[in-house]
Amino acid sequence: MHLRLGTNGYPIVNQLSSDGFIDLVFCINSILREDNCYHVSLTASHDDEVVGMHVLFKEGIKSGLDDDMNLIKPHIYSKSVIFRRSGVESDRLVCMLAELYGISIDINKMVERETFTVIALHQGDLDFSSMGVKLKLFGKDEEPFDDDAYYESFLNIDLANQLVFWNEKDTDYRQQLINALAFQSD
Repeated sequence: MHLRLGTNGYPIVNQLSSDGFIDLVFCINSILREDNCYHVSLTASHDDEVVGMHVLFKEGIKSGLDDDMNLIKPHIYSKSVIFRRSGVESDRLVCMLAELYGISIDINKMVERETFTVIALHQGDLDFSSMGVKLKLFGKDEEPFDDDAYYESFLNIDLANQLVFWNEKDTDYRQQLINALAFQSD
């Protein structure tokens, strides 16, 4: 895959957006395996500024679908993917995303962390180190369930090529996603 780069050498974050969806691409700056987790630092370019965040995900995530494409309920992993603020580049990321979504909101910075339930949209064995893994993320899905806060997205991790893709599932989840990721001024 040939990606366009910003002047800072990072991929232009929203270059894969199409058909009304805002899909993002990041390069992986560093990977650390620790405590049965991958700690991944993501960076991209938007208007020649660096945007990014840290993503942590559990190492033992297994395929979420059986041979008949049915969900394997024991392979639903609660609190197994975490988006973490990495600094001002994360603040810019959330502001940029709100702008691309057309959401007017007073954002001070990105929250320190947002945790997701996850399923791997694969059949068979997974090997994060050698294959691209497609994950479906469920945000704000804890009990008591709040339909007005709940949202979904996709996170595709390609460690072999040092890329991560964060894609929209449904444009109806935009406001909830921004509300979850933005530390808002009062």
